[in-house]
Amino acid sequence: MKPGATDSAAESALKSAASPRVAGLLGDLTGGAVSSLMMLCYAMSLGTLIFSADLAHYAELGVPTALVSCIVTALVIALTSSMRVNIAGPDSNATAFLAGVAAGVASSVRADGGSPQTILLTVLLSIALCSVVTGIVLFAIGSSKRSRSLQFLPYPVVGGFLAGTGYLLLAGAFRVATGESPVWGNLGLLTHLHWLAWTPALFIGVLTTVLTRERHHIAALPLVLVCGIGVFYLLLPLSGLTIDDARNMGLLLPHVKLHFFPDLHVPVPPGSSAIDWSAIGAHLPETLVVTSASAITILMNATAIGAATGEDIDLNREMRAAGLANIASGLLGGMVGYQSYNRSMLNARAGATSRMAGLFAALACLVALAASPDLVALFPVPVLVGLQLFMGLRLLLQWLVGAYARLNWYEYLLVPGIFAVVVFYGVVAGVVAGVIAACVMFALLYGRVSCVRMEFDATTRTSTVERSFEDAARLRELGTQLFGVCLQGFLFFGTANSILQRVRERLRATGAAPVRYVVLDFASTNGMDASVSVAFVKLRQLCASAGADLVLTALPVRSRSLLERTGTLNLRIHEFGTLDAGLEWIEDRLLEADGHAHRSDEPDFRATLSPHFTPFALERLCACLDVRDLDAGQPLFSRGEPGDAIYIVERGRVAVSLPLPDGRLVRLRSFGPGTVVGEMAVYTQTTRSADVIAEAPTRVHRLSVPTLLALERDDPVTAQQFHRFLIKTIASRLLVADEALRAAY
Repeated sequence: MKPGATDSAAESALKSAASPRVAGLLGDLTGGAVSSLMMLCYAMSLGTLIFSADLAHYAELGVPTALVSCIVTALVIALTSSMRVNIAGPDSNATAFLAGVAAGVASSVRADGGSPQTILLTVLLSIALCSVVTGIVLFAIGSSKRSRSLQFLPYPVVGGFLAGTGYLLLAGAFRVATGESPVWGNLGLLTHLHWLAWTPALFIGVLTTVLTRERHHIAALPLVLVCGIGVFYLLLPLSGLTIDDARNMGLLLPHVKLHFFPDLHVPVPPGSSAIDWSAIGAHLPETLVVTSASAITILMNATAIGAATGEDIDLNREMRAAGLANIASGLLGGMVGYQSYNRSMLNARAGATSRMAGLFAALACLVALAASPDLVALFPVPVLVGLQLFMGLRLLLQWLVGAYARLNWYEYLLVPGIFAVVVFYGVVAGVVAGVIAACVMFALLYGRVSCVRMEFDATTRTSTVERSFEDAARLRELGTQLFGVCLQGFLFFGTANSILQRVRERLRATGAAPVRYVVLDFASTNGMDASVSVAFVKLRQLCASAGADLVLTALPVRSRSLLERTGTLNLRIHEFGTLDAGLEWIEDRLLEADGHAHRSDEPDFRATLSPHFTPFALERLCACLDVRDLDAGQPLFSRGEPGDAIYIVERGRVAVSLPLPDGRLVRLRSFGPGTVVGEMAVYTQTTRSADVIAEAPTRVHRLSVPTLLALERDDPVTAQQFHRFLIKTIASRLLVADEALRAAY
């Protein structure tokens, strides 16, 4: 190959490799430029929202406070987020609560006789401290990997919370437009506004709400804002006002200067304090509400961004990133900010593919303000009011109207209820009331869910101890003397009474055999509260009056500890580690009381087998059996050994066990006098599938496979009776399993 051809191929390869990088860089620059414009829009709107009403004459500090948050949070989260196209900044949810904090702090300082300078410094410091506290809490949540626990907040409470946020945004818009609080007596102030003050606002609010109601196009908001600004400046000459007139009327933002920390050198009159710390402390709970709103919104925004972009989201990392961003923002005098869904999706739709877009947006915003700070002063206040109207109306439509189709009626009632509490009593009261109402609703609804997984008696549920045909038949006859209940879920005051009622109905049932044993199995429960122990005291008294014993099985450790502390287990209540152990104890007691239990000191092997064989066949079979005595713990055979014999238990008991990796043995089934063990491996001609070990001194009779084959050849009649006996044994086991299955369903 010629050298020139080689150089040409290399150049082509470099160009093809550079093309995607150039395209990606252009996309990042485009996305960053669009995002920077959106950051400025949000900063002007949300900054004005904080310093409204009584703080309106400090509005020139609201925008730079929000801009600091936009620049710092966008920069930090672009570098630390788990998502490449994330754009961060102040958000309406947290800002609405932050405005309440600022207004509350200002009112407290004013009530304490503070000067305007003290009000200003205290409000600025409270905003910065709120950012720092929020950052510390968010970082702690992310570091402890507890972010997903926030998803357990009841959905209707979140709905009421966001509906209340919508009202706060509308109230903020009213304060920005009129300078007064939105009470009934002040509504008339709207009629005194200049028509240029409300026309662009109405245009922005209504048009954006209509365009985004059915399908939220990501570019709808910035386009409508641009149109709103154009409408304002088109109408300005028609109104006969100049730019200076509009600024004097409050229709334009004042000239602002970007600051990265609050100016704490404001002159303070002698004898007064520069900062009212008591006012800040009094509104600390509201600061924590801002933190909660931020955490919930981050969770929802991050999840939505991940679903839309297909990126893997690390919620704990997002919390840590937002924590670091808010700490930095607070130290520089900024407000709370975090990941924004709208701005991030706009960034992605504009072509951004990497973190460079977020970095460029933050730096572009900073440079634009540093180079041309007067541009901010040209932004129309009615456009900002319209943006607040849009955000407030969107939340109200989404949660007061749209939530009705997504929630059950009893869940939906929480939304307007919480909304009303927020309107009349504030955010903290609304959130607390919502959580309490949701907990009460959960208790009522969960109490209607049955805590009884299944009911059984000794005919439908038996222990793993296999007994002789006679004992098994007798237990089926006596089975209704046992009443058992398998419980499930968490037991509390709402479900404890239902347990008591079921047992009472069974004990008092007419026409049924008297109940001697009441069994409650806790294997499928995951806890209980103290009220359940009181119910068990009543249950024990009820059983005692009916002559029945109360048996508890498989109690979880914490539940058992609770019953021990309350003294419930000392009320002659029988307790067993497993349901199987409890059933075995009850079966033994039933047979013992009935006189059908086989005693180890009175073995009668021939009498046990005689109902199934003719006298001659029984003699012939016994002559073919080898007797083997086992000590407790001695294996009869082990897993993996060949199936070379069938064993009939004369006395004692053997257990079929499976070894676990930790060395423990799990008992699958136990075989008592008159039962057969080991026949499955013989019939299937496979190796032993489990270990069989003597649980007590045991005697078994062994019939080897060669002997059985010889018996089939020399005495077919005896062999036939033996095979019929084995078929009855297997059929009996299947019958027990079938009854247990029927009871379960």
